[in-house]
Amino acid sequence: LINLVAFSFFIIASWLRPLTRQRRIAIAAIGAIGLILITAINFSDKFLPQFGAAIARDWLPAVLMPMVYWQAGGSSSKVNKSFETTLRRLDHKLLSGWLPSLAKPRYRWVVTCLELAYLSCYVLVPMGLAVLYINGLQRHSTDYWSTVLLSTYPCYAFTAFFPTQPPRLLETNLENTVIGKMRRFNLWIVGRVSTQMNTFPSAHVTATLGSSLVLLHFVPSTGLVFVLVSIGIALGAVLGRYHYAADVLLGAALTVAVYALEVSLN
Repeated sequence: LINLVAFSFFIIASWLRPLTRQRRIAIAAIGAIGLILITAINFSDKFLPQFGAAIARDWLPAVLMPMVYWQAGGSSSKVNKSFETTLRRLDHKLLSGWLPSLAKPRYRWVVTCLELAYLSCYVLVPMGLAVLYINGLQRHSTDYWSTVLLSTYPCYAFTAFFPTQPPRLLETNLENTVIGKMRRFNLWIVGRVSTQMNTFPSAHVTATLGSSLVLLHFVPSTGLVFVLVSIGIALGAVLGRYHYAADVLLGAALTVAVYALEVSLN
């Protein structure tokens, strides 16, 4: 249902925004594929064994999430310079005092670890679902995806209407950034899989922290490890200039609020 609403939202929104015809067609095409997959999976028990249909339903959101992300990226039009300036000013107030210190050689290992943590954001969510399966807790897949999707999709929606560029594309001063193999690899990835727009709040933070909080509830020992990695992802997102500080802070707050609401309702 959450994915159904998300795909439909961006299809409708694309016709209400000043987008090119090609963009509207692309957004509609992605949405149509998503809706077809959702419909097919709901009837999968008619042509798949019951166990296979259940697995397909549990894992489908991992495929649908990046599709909604690309819909959101296509819905972004002119960069909101005013909002972008606000984010940059807030970053200057919060980070200017200690960000340059991390660029010193003795802290290179810290930055490398945080870049590695940030790299894990692409696999942490499906890994979290795999942890539930390994522990025989796949019945909680709905709880898992509800927290992840309800935390992340509002970020996509906000970004479509208030688009900004990520700080890494705006800052030409590299003195505060450690350039190493891990960072080059991260930049290579975001250059190919990202829409080059900044998600606000940070969808990387909401998705990974949401996944981690659910695991912390059902599989505490593994969940704690996931939470620590999620914190590393959040710090790496800011220090690597993939996100603004406000993206990360509000992303974490949104995720905690959604998770708390999920727990209270259950």
